[in-house]
Amino acid sequence: MALPLISKSDIINTLSNTIPKVSPRIEISDEFPSEENIIRYGVFVDDVFTTDKSPVKLGVQYGGSVYSVTDEFMILFVGIQNDVNTNSVTQAIQDLSSNIVLLNGYHEVDFTQDVVIGNRSEKRTYTFTLKRIEFLT
Repeated sequence: MALPLISKSDIINTLSNTIPKVSPRIEISDEFPSEENIIRYGVFVDDVFTTDKSPVKLGVQYGGSVYSVTDEFMILFVGIQNDVNTNSVTQAIQDLSSNIVLLNGYHEVDFTQDVVIGNRSEKRTYTFTLKRIEFLT
């Protein structure tokens, strides 16, 4: 099975170039926190991994060497309530879904957003689902 077409470092580089340089500085981390961690202000990028691989049905038969593959990754943005940077950061993250250079090779890109508002913080988790076709020889 082929690896995903993008990597965590590709996503971090793209976000680093698209999130405006603002104050307070928004750090982009490649260490995705667990539920038990104390999460600091910033953007966190998880690994890209393959979640599904299934044969493509061509007409009435399965194409033995053609597969539909689903890759996924998550991005977490932790900010403070009423943060002036929230709109620019969330826009940069959402714009990943239409970045044809970064997502070259994927024929379908979707994302979901989950927002949790705390006492003074906002936690936004984005789950990206990417679909591609894989040919095995």
